[in-house]
Amino acid sequence: MGLVRILNPRTASEAAVVVAMLQAHEIPAFLHNGHIASVLPGVMIGGYNTQSVMVPEECAADALELVVNFRTAPSPAGNTSVVRNAFELLLFGWFIPAHHIPGRGRQLLARFITLHEIPESECAPIGEPSFAVVLARSANGVVLVFNRYRKVWELPGGLIDPGEAARDSAARELAEEAGCTARNLQWLGLVEVADKSSHFGAVYVCDVDDVPASFTSDEIGAIGVWRPDSRPRPLGEGDAALLNRFG
Repeated sequence: MGLVRILNPRTASEAAVVVAMLQAHEIPAFLHNGHIASVLPGVMIGGYNTQSVMVPEECAADALELVVNFRTAPSPAGNTSVVRNAFELLLFGWFIPAHHIPGRGRQLLARFITLHEIPESECAPIGEPSFAVVLARSANGVVLVFNRYRKVWELPGGLIDPGEAARDSAARELAEEAGCTARNLQWLGLVEVADKSSHFGAVYVCDVDDVPASFTSDEIGAIGVWRPDSRPRPLGEGDAALLNRFG
């Protein structure tokens, strides 16, 4: 199996984000000279002390498409951090329920296990949530966002910051990813997903009065809604399970 060079990253942060993005799509990625290029002094010589993102030859077309979309994405709105986006792609991209990637026959490792319908204050015996998602109900349906990197429609959500309450994280992520303000935020339960180990997420529901006609950022490519008679595709398995139950 041969490797193909698809990108010479311009910065260390771009290299980290691109490799994470590819791995989140189940594309094996290798950063050639990842530990050497940054420490060798002098002129950068292609193939010797420059960094290159490499992927298996059979994955090159899919990888190039992702990279092109990544580099042409508009700048983030507000004060969204590139470093935060990289960590969310590395971590939250694996924690959310598995998303099927059409045309590639692969699946992210994390899979939906169950929803623990327990009080918000009683999570500890099962597991503390590391991320939060929110079902935001509007007049037209439940708000969904299209993730540029994972190429799926999903519920707004993301990692809980250190020291941040789960419900505050849900409200913040809804504002950052969909431009919506949560009203009457209520706890639904603790979702459990797994790859090689279990991870837990706080699930909330709220009302929203105003949904932007369009919303984009470096991570979000579009905004839409889910209704029982109108379900955007592709949609994550776990997101679909929550929507079918609470939407």
